[in-house]
Amino acid sequence: MSFTQIIEVDGVQDEQALHDHMAAWDAEQGGVAPGYQGCRVLADKDTPGRYQIVVDFSSEEEAKANNDRSETAAWAERTRELAGSEPTFRNLRQVCSTYS
Repeated sequence: MSFTQIIEVDGVQDEQALHDHMAAWDAEQGGVAPGYQGCRVLADKDTPGRYQIVVDFSSEEEAKANNDRSETAAWAERTRELAGSEPTFRNLRQVCSTYS
């Protein structure tokens, strides 16, 4: 069963830097990070500086394994720097999907 993690960051001043950070992660860790399938970065239209990073994994177990990696810790530290605050994490299991 697939697994999604939503990471909310608030206080981002440089959207391009956040974009570049996520693009670099995808380029470097796609096919390497356990279960990582890709991500989307969504800007909150009602709250400037607030973003949701939606990351999909093939399973909860692989997402947990990814969380234990030093590369993921470095990614999280850079994310905190970009936001200037602690991100909020939500862990979600998929019940159903209409995507093809």
